[in-house]
Amino acid sequence: MKQFKFQLKNKMNVLLIQSQKSPVVSVQMWVKTGSADEKKGEEGISHFIEHLVFKGTDKYKVGEIAQTVEAAGGELNAYTSFDQTVFYVTISKSFSHVALDVISQMMGYPTFEAAEVDSEREVVCEEIKMGQDSPGRRSSKLVFSSSYKKHPYGLPVIGYDKNVRGWSNKKLIQYYRSRYVPSNMFLVVSGDFEIKDMKNNVEQFFGGFKPYKLKKVKRSAEPKQKKFRCLSEKFEAQDRHLHLAFRGPNVKHKDVAALDVLAMVLGQGDSSLLVRKMRLEKNVASSISAFSYTPQDAGIFALSAQFQDEGLPTAEKTKAVVSEILSCVGEIQAEEVPWSEIKRARVAISSEQFYSLETVDGLANKAGSNEFYLNDANAHKKYLAEINKVTPADVKKVAKKYLKLDHLSASFLGSVNEGESKKWLAEIPTLWKTHVDGRKDVKSKQKKMTIPRLTSKDTAKSEKVQVEEMTLKSGLKVIFCPSKEIPTVSAKLIFKGGARFETADKMGLSEIMSRAWLSGTSTKPENVVLRSIEELAMGFSPFSGKNTFGFSIEYLSAFEKQALALSFELIEDPIFSDEVVSRELSIMAQQIKSKDDHPSTLCGRQFVKALFRNHPISFDQIGTTETLKKLNRNEILNLKKNVLHADGLVVTVVGDYDKKLWISYLQNLENHFARQPRVEQKFPLQPIGKTETIYLEKDKEQSHVIVGWRGLSLSDTERFTLQAIQAILAGQGGRLFTELRDKNSLAYSVAPIKMESVETGYFGGYIACSPEKVDKAVQMMLTEFNKLTTETVPQVEIERAQRYLIGQHDIGLQRKSALCNLLAFDSFYGNDFYQSLHVAAEYEKVTAIRIKALAQKLFSQPYVVSVVGKQSLSAKAG
Repeated sequence: MKQFKFQLKNKMNVLLIQSQKSPVVSVQMWVKTGSADEKKGEEGISHFIEHLVFKGTDKYKVGEIAQTVEAAGGELNAYTSFDQTVFYVTISKSFSHVALDVISQMMGYPTFEAAEVDSEREVVCEEIKMGQDSPGRRSSKLVFSSSYKKHPYGLPVIGYDKNVRGWSNKKLIQYYRSRYVPSNMFLVVSGDFEIKDMKNNVEQFFGGFKPYKLKKVKRSAEPKQKKFRCLSEKFEAQDRHLHLAFRGPNVKHKDVAALDVLAMVLGQGDSSLLVRKMRLEKNVASSISAFSYTPQDAGIFALSAQFQDEGLPTAEKTKAVVSEILSCVGEIQAEEVPWSEIKRARVAISSEQFYSLETVDGLANKAGSNEFYLNDANAHKKYLAEINKVTPADVKKVAKKYLKLDHLSASFLGSVNEGESKKWLAEIPTLWKTHVDGRKDVKSKQKKMTIPRLTSKDTAKSEKVQVEEMTLKSGLKVIFCPSKEIPTVSAKLIFKGGARFETADKMGLSEIMSRAWLSGTSTKPENVVLRSIEELAMGFSPFSGKNTFGFSIEYLSAFEKQALALSFELIEDPIFSDEVVSRELSIMAQQIKSKDDHPSTLCGRQFVKALFRNHPISFDQIGTTETLKKLNRNEILNLKKNVLHADGLVVTVVGDYDKKLWISYLQNLENHFARQPRVEQKFPLQPIGKTETIYLEKDKEQSHVIVGWRGLSLSDTERFTLQAIQAILAGQGGRLFTELRDKNSLAYSVAPIKMESVETGYFGGYIACSPEKVDKAVQMMLTEFNKLTTETVPQVEIERAQRYLIGQHDIGLQRKSALCNLLAFDSFYGNDFYQSLHVAAEYEKVTAIRIKALAQKLFSQPYVVSVVGKQSLSAKAG
């Protein structure tokens, strides 16, 4: 990789990163202004401006920016955080000028037309409502508002609807010109280009920006926290959300590396202290984690738990959760963590560098973040050097330094009275004395461990995709695809399985099998399995779907021998201990209850149930509270015998692998499987007699709506035409977004939805909007689908969809895991993966006639409308 940094005459800094790994370019504009730079009355203005620059510029009218990018096969988006706002386009290198053009227009020449500003106010207010319905977002907001009393990190990035509705155009333009100035921005371009040519192009597109004067902003300082404090909020939800947040340093502090290792040791990964003790051993929390947040100003170190009462009084359960967390804090302050934990953390953090190099976006994000916070695009190298110096003594030192009661802010979100939950939180200082202060310091006697350092190499230009297929004597099919530019491997093993091997009264059986698979082997207990996986920085994930069961494996080439030895031991010798099966069934039962907190999930479940009746497509992967009661270890063992056959198994390996080693393990695997008949269920599809509307009452700010029809099978010859229809409707330049969001401000989130399975699938549209907008949203979606049956899609729109699909295909295949999935699933379902590898030829066959014919076939059927939320007037009348 080559890097080149320079400054334009208007003082805009530019960073070019040349990487010829794939023919893709990422263009990112980092603006050094975020929500923490806003004054009273301005809360949310940076996020609002993020939306508005998409709405029109000197060159582009509303909708044209997205249409231009998507017509060139690219994708664009933006985000606003406390410290920055970032706009980005990822696109084929052939259209890099398009990315430069639209980013330059959005950043230098937005128009802020009054009508479009007013239209977008409604969209942002819908986004705010979406956050109010989300327990995750509300609890996250609570963490920061409890941790920061004066500093703007305590305020929501998205702001408040009263502000969004109140700002004048003059105010918006003034703020934009005071902060979105060349000297306060820097451009990052990564990917396949010649540096000299890209430098000239950047100067052409960005050199003309007016050098408006930067308005400097002084953020309110956060006073030193001197005592424990807490905050709680009542919110109707199945889960309780608890956060313990301690004051932390900023990104430039010398303790950042040690704190990141502490977070890994405490609560990142299945073998971390909190996860091991609270989820795996005692199962007092369904989710537990730790993270170190080190932004521009002082950050936080947080411990977060999600749990349900499970028959206990909420006060008693909360006390138990807090006690377990504090017990772990006390342990890590009193004793040095084992060197093996340091090794696990170092390997995990170091290995991230390999995976971040897979995409041009990853390159740009890493360099952009380093440049933004540390003025050094290569700061990650210094960071990794610091990580590799961290010792057990360093971890203990920062644990004592930062995890102090006087620096702690606790927050609780749940469906209990705020006064009651505050009483429970107020007991934390007493529990602290018992579990933390009461622990005696233990002197370390362990010897230092030598930990090998992982180093990366520069990426090379990708070779043309070459695929080799083999069939072993058992019928096991293997697909190899070498890709050596990054020393990683992605593999997939797919068996016939999933919901098709279940019955309606035992839904969730495949899911519990996948979750309990890592319970151990005959030679390795669960804790050793989980630790071994993490020490190798590998991924081993059993999965189940509607038609499949299998394993995803990812590892670094340097650890291939150990990774394959462990992977095949796990595949061949799982024990499915009763203890782990019982624990995971309990967590699944909690997650079933948690679905009530997510109306979008309920809407989708209601939709597929109505559309497919008792066909496996309608089965809920996680099952129901009733079906879980019928599942146990014996049921899992019977399913395993029925699913794990070499005949029909497809194995795909992509990356920098040892082919002979893989074949050796696969030959042993095929000999391991029993030769017994496989029992498969047959599930005929029941016809749908009439259009149906199903409604579920939920007292939420937004209603969630799906309108959909039965679709196509996985092998249907018209599946590429259906993808084109989806592209016509999808994206920021698509019909649904343009009509329902851009023109009518009905929602923040609206998109087509599509799924294909063996017999059939579904196709339709999803929207989340205010309850009073539901009727109009349904009618407008039906109108857009109907247009496809009655009107001929213009050729220019078809070409836009074709280029968009081809571009998304190329962008997606930067990741080895994506290429691995493509080869594996196409082969498994009997499709020609060469069609998918050369998908441009298939999309170019799509015509207006084929689109209309398929639309008429699909949208003339009876359909289902699924609504979850507050009931609209017409729904009540119906």
